[in-house]
Amino acid sequence: MLSTPPAGTAVELTEKRMFMLFPTPMFMGKLPDLSVCDRVEKKVRELQKSGKGRSAPKGASPAWMSPDDLYDLPEMKELVDVIMAETGKVLDAFAVKRDSHYITSMWANITHPNHRQDIHVHPNCFLSGLVYIKTPMNCGPTLFASPRKFTKNFEPRYTAKNELNSDFIIIPAEKGRMLIWPSHVPHAVEQGTADETEDRITVPFNIMIRGRIELFTASLNLS
Repeated sequence: MLSTPPAGTAVELTEKRMFMLFPTPMFMGKLPDLSVCDRVEKKVRELQKSGKGRSAPKGASPAWMSPDDLYDLPEMKELVDVIMAETGKVLDAFAVKRDSHYITSMWANITHPNHRQDIHVHPNCFLSGLVYIKTPMNCGPTLFASPRKFTKNFEPRYTAKNELNSDFIIIPAEKGRMLIWPSHVPHAVEQGTADETEDRITVPFNIMIRGRIELFTASLNLS
């Protein structure tokens, strides 16, 4: 029969360390010139007034979505240049071999500050991101869910939440903040608690790569 060492005398491993096995990165930064947000807002409001884009059904929470080709507009060049530069650095961090990368879709959302959106992912792209253009106080933050959440079949109680056991992270909306993440990460817009009706405006985007992927039995041309 195995004996239990007295308290305080249990043998411990040597050379112990902990490392993250399969971390999911989130890249975040802020536009150096917040006036870019004001110029983007002016353009997307022009688009909204012109009748382009899609509006929520009558009776639903006020929401409008622009066409998804904003990256082609001259007024968006300042923002597009930052997105292209920063997503290039993210792809480099992943060590992704490619000929180039590009924005596949980029659109604007204008909503009531307390409008919420169900959890979802962005398919058919490698990276996704968003820029907060207008953020009324206490408007809805963005929630990100760990993909591992959907593979759990055992959930113990925890003495404290940390990066090893948390399944959700909430990032407050802040004007000029840009977020970039792997497109498979589920996310949502949480219910806001704003006392005002000033619009919440974001510009989400998706990124894809170009080039020949040379993998035995899994080659692929991306153009």
